[in-house]
Amino acid sequence: MIRSALVILRKDLLLRLRDRSVWLFAFVVPLALAFGFSLVLPDPEDFELRAGVVDLDGGEVALGFTDELLPSLVEDGFITVRSYRDEETARVAIEADEVAVAWVLPAGLTDGIVAGAGGRIQLLANPDHQLSSAVARGIAERFAAQIDRAALAIGTGQTHTQGALEPEQVERITATALDATGLVGIDELVAEHQQLSEPSYLAAGMAIFFLFFTVSFGVNGFLAERQEGTLPRLLVAPLRPVAVHIAKAMGAFVMGVVSMAVLAIASDLLLDAAWGPAGGVAVLIVSAVVAALGVMVLVASFARTAEQSGNLLAITAMILGLSGGVFFPVGTGVLGTLALASPHGWFLRGLGDLAGSGSFTATLPAAGVLVAFGVIAAIPGAIRIERWAHA
Repeated sequence: MIRSALVILRKDLLLRLRDRSVWLFAFVVPLALAFGFSLVLPDPEDFELRAGVVDLDGGEVALGFTDELLPSLVEDGFITVRSYRDEETARVAIEADEVAVAWVLPAGLTDGIVAGAGGRIQLLANPDHQLSSAVARGIAERFAAQIDRAALAIGTGQTHTQGALEPEQVERITATALDATGLVGIDELVAEHQQLSEPSYLAAGMAIFFLFFTVSFGVNGFLAERQEGTLPRLLVAPLRPVAVHIAKAMGAFVMGVVSMAVLAIASDLLLDAAWGPAGGVAVLIVSAVVAALGVMVLVASFARTAEQSGNLLAITAMILGLSGGVFFPVGTGVLGTLALASPHGWFLRGLGDLAGSGSFTATLPAAGVLVAFGVIAAIPGAIRIERWAHA
């Protein structure tokens, strides 16, 4: 039986190797998309805010921003700051992409706040740098909130003294408010489930997404042979029918494993996408292929022609991939929970846990769920296919 299955497997693999669609979906397209996305989407780990500042005020409040807050962020390596003499110069610098954003501290900012009239910090931003704009806005808002505390302190002091405060008092109260620890801080947060780096996540996401298409070529080949009349001939040949089913499943399995392994190695060499220790990656790849094979067998069992099967398999692969978060990290919450209903989500979670711990044992929970996906789906799918194959 094994020898017969291997002969059929060899024939199927040779047919798939001659199919350009298999090469495209298994290797070319996922690697090309991962490369393209890595160019478009910035890696948060490499993010640095390129900012400018225009101080038209020169008062204590403005100096608290330019001489206290910004230098501390520069020292942390979070931003680079350039000073400009006026707003027009800052706008020219943004248009030339010298900086992504610029804060403008208008004249009279300090006097307005001391007098209780308040003040505004203007933010100039390049619309092509949305992340920089959001970060710069957050810094300005946090600074403004701290200044509100200073203004409240000044107002309270004026009320109690029934008159204007001395300049030294205003300076001391403002400095105290600005020096309140944690005006803008940078903390390292450890997620409950680790995340891959941006290039690694994109490469792994594209690999698991197109794995289901790759496996579907093998599964769909079973229906194609039934339509073409070669499957009935195999089933009446002097070999056990189970050998035919084993050979078809092995063909899809081998294509899936080879595709994932090649993409893991290629993305590591070409995109600097480190998936993690080889042992853990191998466990997850095999488990993911089992899951993909089982799900695709179940879906194909509801089709009667190769064309119907191809459509159903493609739709299923798309839905599972999108819900599993292959194009962007879904994190926690509703999207994170939805991702756990897909093998894709568990595969990416397993890689994240592997990256966080460095031990292949960290992949075992995700690998177990992936295998369960495959087995639970494959059993009814195989039963259904067996029934109509001999019908």
